[in-house]
Amino acid sequence: MNNKILIIAILGLITLTGQAQNHLPRFKYSKEPAVLSGCLVGDSTQRPEDIEVIHWMKYNPGLPGEAIKGNTASLDENGYFSFKLHTGTTAKCLVTIGDCKFTCYIVPGDTVSFVLDLDKIKTQGLSQSLSFSGSLSELNHDIVYAMEKGFDPEALYQKIEMKRNMGQLVNELSDVSIDGYFQYLDSTYQCINKRIDEDRNIGDAYREFAKAANHYEYGCHIPFCAYSIKYAGLDTEEQFAALVERQSLWFENYMKNDPWTDPALCYVMWGLPEIFIDDLIKREVKLPEDYRQCYLASKYMMQIGQQSKLLSEAQKDSLSVYLPELGQDILDYNDRLEQEMAFINEQGKSRICTLPNDKIVDNDVLSAILEPYRGFPVLLDLWETTCGQCRVAFKQMHEKKIELADKIHFVNIASERSDRATWELLVPNYIGDHYLLTDQQLKSLHSQLPCDTNVEPLWILINSDGTIHHTFHGWGNLDIMMKELEPVLQ
Repeated sequence: MNNKILIIAILGLITLTGQAQNHLPRFKYSKEPAVLSGCLVGDSTQRPEDIEVIHWMKYNPGLPGEAIKGNTASLDENGYFSFKLHTGTTAKCLVTIGDCKFTCYIVPGDTVSFVLDLDKIKTQGLSQSLSFSGSLSELNHDIVYAMEKGFDPEALYQKIEMKRNMGQLVNELSDVSIDGYFQYLDSTYQCINKRIDEDRNIGDAYREFAKAANHYEYGCHIPFCAYSIKYAGLDTEEQFAALVERQSLWFENYMKNDPWTDPALCYVMWGLPEIFIDDLIKREVKLPEDYRQCYLASKYMMQIGQQSKLLSEAQKDSLSVYLPELGQDILDYNDRLEQEMAFINEQGKSRICTLPNDKIVDNDVLSAILEPYRGFPVLLDLWETTCGQCRVAFKQMHEKKIELADKIHFVNIASERSDRATWELLVPNYIGDHYLLTDQQLKSLHSQLPCDTNVEPLWILINSDGTIHHTFHGWGNLDIMMKELEPVLQ
């Protein structure tokens, strides 16, 4: 064999070896539903009437009622059932059959099936009673096996988290200190990997999955150092600063060789990896390419759900381009929020106004806005069309505005940051006078206000003599607003 042939053979072997290390199929996106089906065999007297399944929306960062979806299916007379689950992505689900529960992964556009023997489960355990077929069959069987044997990484770290929350973890540290916590974390990480490697009953797909889960959970627990040691010995600002520096070094060490590019992490990452991307890592974090759609989708969902900020028209248009499989879920969630804010149009109680001189940009924007209302109290409301809290506030203030319309002027100010067509559609619903300022005019107005202006909505309550009585940052509730309004209305 000449050298050229030998080199080609070696390169081919290396290529095959590299391919053999990737046993998990790619993380999948699709509008098609995932199908979970199966059959219960054995003792029919032990057969429940229904099967329950919940699945986690991987791109949804824990929004109430949104992150987890539940479904129920009835068994037919032969013990068969089938679910169609619109997940958008490869997703984890929890199956509940009577007192039996187990976790498995489902794939959009594909079918995952299992047979559960109700006779075997009594004597041989769950993993020996379940047989999977279809997509991810080997992985799903090994997940059930690992949880039954007590070495599923996610479950093990959940136990650590529970001990930490109960204040019990400190009792397991060999040294109640920063170093002691990280030694405990390292030891946990190594022990889990050792158990994964030593158990030859599990397949290669689960081995990749479990090691990725172990690595991810290890990184997620780095920030919990101070909580885990009950702030032992951290009595000064200098000691806290030292802790932050040590955690930063641990993060940098953790991120060596860009471990977050591992494709297997797509299966186990949950929510947003914000602590790695925005807070504690000084360089760019590379996510698995297959996870990028989930990450972008979760940004949209956070804006709508946690910030109560509706999508702009440009964002809606971008969904079909960047999130073809997940975009409709996001639009549906945005529509639900918008419907919650909708209320009846009050014709004749709102009007669009303009400044007397469109060239006003310097130090007279506030006085120009207030000039028509001289001698009367004014409530300025600085808002934008995409601000969910702003629109909730409009709705909750609606009846009170009708009641007080002859006692105070309501002046609502938006800017070019809002989509003009949306603004024109909304203002007939919102009682008061409406101004749409240029960005420069808004900046000038902000400079004249004695408060933090980096918040929406921002309310400025102005006395009849033109002096500022009170400012409200964000929306609390109507009672808080009225408490400050009453003395101004006297």
